[in-house]
Amino acid sequence: MKLPLILLLANALVAQEAAKPATPPATVAAVIDNKSVMIIDPKARTNDYVQSFDFLRKDKPTLKIMVRTTQSIIMGVTDVTASASGTLLMIKTLSNQGTKTQFVPVEQIMEINYSP
Repeated sequence: MKLPLILLLANALVAQEAAKPATPPATVAAVIDNKSVMIIDPKARTNDYVQSFDFLRKDKPTLKIMVRTTQSIIMGVTDVTASASGTLLMIKTLSNQGTKTQFVPVEQIMEINYSP
């Protein structure tokens, strides 16, 4: 007798949950799989990286700066410039052959910091 009553209550609870209207996700942040996700404009993120590089350069101008990407580490960075669209970073380094420029998509940048 208890089992049918429990099943009836469970079905009633499921029906109540299904009847609730779905709330639209927030425009700035959403929660997916219990992890907080924030949507950031790529141009804003690119400007953050350029600003970070400029801060490090001004803070300790004698130290070398490195950029860590998802695929490599770029050492001895002398300049970081954002593209007009804000989706690429133009990273200049010094090499034996002179200045070398690399174009890195902003989503691949992991860190800008002083070289170890």
